[in-house]
This record gives sequence, C-alpha cells and structure tokens, in this order.
Amino acid sequence: MAIPSVEELMSQSCDVDGSPSTVYSAVKELALRTAAARNSAVDLLPDGVAEADSQAAETWLLRFVVSRSGSSAPPSISLSSLEEEVLASLEWRALAQGRPIVDTAREGYTKAISGEKPWNNEPVLAAAPHSAEIRPFFTPAKLLTMRNANNDGLIYVIRAGQVNDKSLMSKVDADELADFFLYAKAVNERVAARLSANTGKLSSVVTVNDLSGVDLFGDSRFRDALSAASKTADSIFPGLAAETILLNLPFLVRTLVKVFTPLFPPSVQKKLKFSAFDIAPPEVLVDQASSGRAAFIADVNKAARFLN
Repeated sequence: MAIPSVEELMSQSCDVDGSPSTVYSAVKELALRTAAARNSAVDLLPDGVAEADSQAAETWLLRFVVSRSGSSAPPSISLSSLEEEVLASLEWRALAQGRPIVDTAREGYTKAISGEKPWNNEPVLAAAPHSAEIRPFFTPAKLLTMRNANNDGLIYVIRAGQVNDKSLMSKVDADELADFFLYAKAVNERVAARLSANTGKLSSVVTVNDLSGVDLFGDSRFRDALSAASKTADSIFPGLAAETILLNLPFLVRTLVKVFTPLFPPSVQKKLKFSAFDIAPPEVLVDQASSGRAAFIADVNKAARFLN
C-alpha cells in the first residue's frame, strides 16, 4: 500500500490529446484552464486549491489526471474531458445538494484541528448531515477514520455488519444517508490534502467495510446509500479513494460477490479486495496507542497490497 509521491507522479510520461507529454505538463495546462472557476469556489475547496498555480492546486488537479489516465502505457489523457470533470466537481459543490455538504465539512474540519488535540472528531460528527438521527447507529468503533502505518494516508472503517440498518432506515431515507457518507468523504478530502502538503505523497483513503454479522435480508436502502455515495464521490473527489476492502464476508455472500461489485463505480471495482481477519474489540480499536489497533492497520496494509 505504498503511496506514490506527487513528484514521482508528475514526472511520468503520458500522451495528452495524442501528443507525447508529461503528467506535470497536463496538470499545469489543466490549472490554467480551471483557474477562474477554482478562484470563484475558494470556500468549497481544500486550503490553497483555489489559488492559480499553488502546489495545493496542482496536487488536487493531479488527482483528476491520475484517476482518469487509464491503464495504457504511457497513459492517455484528454484535457478537455478532464476540464469538464473539474468544472462538474466545482459545480456540484456550489449547487443545492453539494453546497451544504462541503460547507459543513469545512466548518467541521476547521474546528477539529483548532483545539489542543491534533484532531478532535466531536465537531466533525456534530456537523454531519442528519447527525441526530444517524449518529446513534454509528458508535466510534462502527465508523472511524485513522492514519495508516506511515502517516501518509487514511483508513476509513465502516462495520456495516454491526449496524442495525432496518432501524436506521426508519429514521432517514437513502438520500439523507448518502449525504452523511458524502460528508465524511468531503472531510477526508481536506485531511488528505493536508497530509499531501506535509508528506509530499498523493494521500488517499483505503476503505474497509467489515461485513461480519451482516444481515443478508437487511434493508436494501442502506446498501443503496453506500452505493450512491461511492458513485457520486468518484466524480466529485477523484483520486481520493484507494483500495476498498470487503472484509469477513459471510459464507453465503462469498458466492454472491457479483451482487456487491455493481454497488461501486468502475474505478473502485478495479481496486476492490476481499479479505478475512479479526478486528480488535471496539474499546481497543479506538485507542490510538493500542497494539490491537496497530495490528489492524498492519492487516489492512497487507490486504491492500497483496490480495487479488
């Protein structure tokens, strides 16, 4: 799960609109084309991204380039297509659905890093959409984000098998729950941007969905919300998602893998992993100094790197 450096990615060769070039040249041109639009969305983007030619802006735009460059060697890039995707991301952030999500993500993130602790998750949870209805179903050990072993990326853990989805979906609808998950991704975008600035790496988020104990006859709207948030996030926050690990699938579900993969956009499906290992008890997993938490992070790293 080695996270590449921004410098390494920028130096790679590529084809831009059919001509030999470099990723760096593509990013610089994309920065020029989107400068005005980013400047008008300063409050909707991670710090520094709205500036015309800042390192933060180049790193943010690099995510679009890397996530859409395909599997050819050298990768092929269409600048006009990338420009459309950047503008679509900015438009979503400014419109009715996206604006409240990114606004509250900015506020929650700012409060989380402003206290005596390096990170205070309480204001993040408090600001989340429909927090009063949803939060009781997601204790810290059922939904949490942690740093990876190298402190240059994030691990986002959701223990879907431990969530009473039928009861939850009696409180909110699928769209409201999807907004809650998108809010978490918007916060993670800001955290990843900060990690990238501090480490020089293109920080990303490994998602671990623990399905142990999942109800095969649970509320389908819960899965719909996860799917909708994942597909929207793929276009709004490209390059943020690393591997997605489906963990501890029940035996019957293992034979129905094809049922789960369409829940994710194609870019996520390509990085979908399946694994099985024990997760530490809740009180251990949330303890940042515990050996059980460190062991879990090591297991995630192994699964993300070596499993097919």
